[in-house]
Amino acid sequence: MSEKREGKGFDFYEYAGILAPGAVVLTGVYLVYSGGLGVGALKDMGVGGLGFATVIAYVAGHLIQAVGNGVEWIWWKAWGGWPTDWVRTNRHQKLISDEQLAALETRVNSRLGLPSPVKIQEMTERGWHGVTRQIHAAVSCVESRIRRVEVFNGNYGLNRGIASSLLVIAILAAINGKPWWWMALVGSGIALSRMHRFGKHYARELFVQFLQLPA
Repeated sequence: MSEKREGKGFDFYEYAGILAPGAVVLTGVYLVYSGGLGVGALKDMGVGGLGFATVIAYVAGHLIQAVGNGVEWIWWKAWGGWPTDWVRTNRHQKLISDEQLAALETRVNSRLGLPSPVKIQEMTERGWHGVTRQIHAAVSCVESRIRRVEVFNGNYGLNRGIASSLLVIAILAAINGKPWWWMALVGSGIALSRMHRFGKHYARELFVQFLQLPA
């Protein structure tokens, strides 16, 4: 999940998955260590200052992704694996029907050009992860089909970043005795629930769009 599209410049994923969480964590750090919103400073900020702040937020967003990687690994481990893996572990009913699973297996074998027949529910986690990436690449070749998949992917990355940013803010606020630390923690939990929802939407849409590709 959270695949970044190459060769598209500064796109929705860049904003949703990196820049926005970076801005959130910088704002939170400022609140923790300054005690105020500093609205006056924003009013006096020129174009150059705004550009510099954007660059710093972008860097912070990349750094917070390291936290996000750990957060999502723990989260999906507790839920029995990534949503794209549920078709392998007999939890596909949360995404697609039995008939769609059978059609998915047939389409994987006929379209991806793999050297030996694939039985999805007999594959290892690592093996199916590689096949899933190839499915994403196949859908990416058709712009009209990948667009909706990317929207879910971008929103997944956004909520993963926000959850991670708010978690960091909650920890810093608690360490520094800020009484509102629990609000950041609650916000992180809400963002995690949204991440979970968009993760399921991404997996379902990816498989459905793959099934709709021309034979």
